[in-house]
Amino acid sequence: MTRSIMGMTLAALILLPIAKGQEAARPKDFDVSDGKIDKAAGDHLIVFSKEMRATLKSNGVQKVRVPFTYLGPTQQVSHLGNGEIRHQFGFKLEAQDICNLIYAMWNFDTQKIAVTVKLNPGQHTHEQCLDRGYINDIKPRVWAPSPIVRAGAPHVLSAELEGQKLTVKTDDVIVWQGTLVPVVLKFKGPIGLRSDNARVVFDFLVGGR
Repeated sequence: MTRSIMGMTLAALILLPIAKGQEAARPKDFDVSDGKIDKAAGDHLIVFSKEMRATLKSNGVQKVRVPFTYLGPTQQVSHLGNGEIRHQFGFKLEAQDICNLIYAMWNFDTQKIAVTVKLNPGQHTHEQCLDRGYINDIKPRVWAPSPIVRAGAPHVLSAELEGQKLTVKTDDVIVWQGTLVPVVLKFKGPIGLRSDNARVVFDFLVGGR
């Protein structure tokens, strides 16, 4: 079953063109602090580890588009700090460090996009901030339901951050757009990825028009 899904997934991703100005990241382009990003057939990327945290090695434009297919939950299970088991995949934006950054995550359990800011001034390591400092009650100006994610079906997740304005799209439709708290203007860091308990094959496309 996994091999069959993988075959369909790679074929679907191959059909999605890279837009003008976009660059496709490779495994060596990431600093991976937790888990692993591997290379899949067809120059795609894949994640099998129970949790993954990564950022691009170079700072740059906060605009990213990721065609992906969810292959199902990982065999091993990772718990969040509060003990919750969550299946999700998404972005880290202006990732100054693990304690101060923005998350835009596609939660496959609730089938919703969750946008949060993690703020811990003066703290820079997991041991210092743990799971503290999350600002979760950010109200979008534009909101729409996301498609239902099922194993084996391709989707696209994209995000663009301009100052405080964040736009998140699923399958090229805006599902979350709003203004983040002013403190994010002080964050300076690269874009990146996060996954929890999700096996995903994907392309990581940066920039573009």
